Amino acid sequence: MVKKYHLDPGYVTIPEANEIVLRILRIVNKGDKSHYNKILEGAKKGIFGGKKHGSRMYQVRKDDIVQYAEECLQNEKANLFNVEIAPNEIEKLESMPNIDNNTASRLYYYLKSLRFYEIISQDIFQKGEKRIIMSLNFGKISAK
Repeated sequence: MVKKYHLDPGYVTIPEANEIVLRILRIVNKGDKSHYNKILEGAKKGIFGGKKHGSRMYQVRKDDIVQYAEECLQNEKANLFNVEIAPNEIEKLESMPNIDNNTASRLYYYLKSLRFYEIISQDIFQKGEKRIIMSLNFGKISAK
């Protein structure tokens, strides 16, 4: 039987915090201890609002754990992309006044993907989209 602790309001135990992180990150392996150890070490240092409860147990603030999990999720989304490719392509766009249809569609695909995963802002997306359209149209005009 699992032991229940009378924690401060808004606080959870380290195992519960680990379960929250695993659930938000959609990790299927319930025995995964990678975040457990990070949370425990952080709680010992006072990170995540961590404080000692009793003689051996630590508690952490639930809101801080949810924020930590969301940051981890954001980092995982960012790692899905080879972010180095998109800036190199955008630099090509600035140095070359005209581009072909394949390059334009590839650049637009990169921009849409980066915007979908919230790696770039809407403003940057719109600026990149305008540059693509202008370079593509400039290429068509200069070819005539």
